[in-house]
Amino acid sequence: MKVTNVRFIERDYYKNVMHTGSEAMPDVRIDKILDAAGQSWADLTFKFNDSGSVTIIDNHTDQQVPLAHLKGAAYDFYVKQRIRLIRANLQAKILQTA
Repeated sequence: MKVTNVRFIERDYYKNVMHTGSEAMPDVRIDKILDAAGQSWADLTFKFNDSGSVTIIDNHTDQQVPLAHLKGAAYDFYVKQRIRLIRANLQAKILQTA
């Protein structure tokens, strides 16, 4: 069984969103804005199995996180990764049959 591990760091996710949305804003300013948020950022590892199951590990606590507990950016990241993996799997199957 193939497992694909993908790491999600919430702060980096928001930095990328801010950078993409405002090309004129320098990284230093984005970092100041994110630092001012004063929150604990999620750091998760998603383990996607070929069977379709996923295991989510909180890298701060090494504890498993139920999919139902994802919210905001972490859930958005999960959905986009799931779509990306499904698309790649379908493309591989199409190439095998051609």
